[in-house]
Amino acid sequence: MKFHPPSTIPDVSSPQYWSARYRSGDTPWDLGGETPALAALLDRIDFPRPTEFYQPRVLVPGCGYGHDALMLAQRGYRVTAVDFAPEPIEYLRQTARLAEVKLEALCCDIFDLPTLRGSVFDIVLEYTCYCAIDPKRRSEYATTLAQLIVPNGIVAGLFFPLDDLPRSEPPFTVREEEVRHQFEAAGFVLVDSWIPLESHPARAGRERLMLFRKLL
Repeated sequence: MKFHPPSTIPDVSSPQYWSARYRSGDTPWDLGGETPALAALLDRIDFPRPTEFYQPRVLVPGCGYGHDALMLAQRGYRVTAVDFAPEPIEYLRQTARLAEVKLEALCCDIFDLPTLRGSVFDIVLEYTCYCAIDPKRRSEYATTLAQLIVPNGIVAGLFFPLDDLPRSEPPFTVREEEVRHQFEAAGFVLVDSWIPLESHPARAGRERLMLFRKLL
């Protein structure tokens, strides 16, 4: 079934929209801590891990308050966390300083990042960014990630929400086949896809982990 996004949606391409939601405390996407399914993913034996001689560079787009970015940095990854709104980025910077964790927190439009960083990331950890952007820009988003990641790099995406009906505000509904189409068209190949057992109870059965690898 082809996914048709709603015709009228809020201006999610404006940082003011997201700032207003953070200032009002309207952030139902925030779980208050690291994402269980992503924490379990990092423990998989086949997932790239930091060593004494190799610290993978990880991009966390649409990082929000940065719980997953902090988790990655604490495990030895070199992390760049990006969000559109300044409020969560300032929160993340302060939290990282207090925890004495080193990471880069950028307040910028993810679509502008290729001109700022280029193809430097080994891994992109995608969660609730794909479903937050205007659905009409999903193809552009996949292409943007392809521009940011090195050859053979990985996009680890926990795609949510897998709901039956389109939504008129974020998080916008996602479809497995649509996600695969967008990323394969951008030059990625699907490596694995599954419904995680470790999902947060409120999201159990409504999200899918998909691993894509960028072709050479």
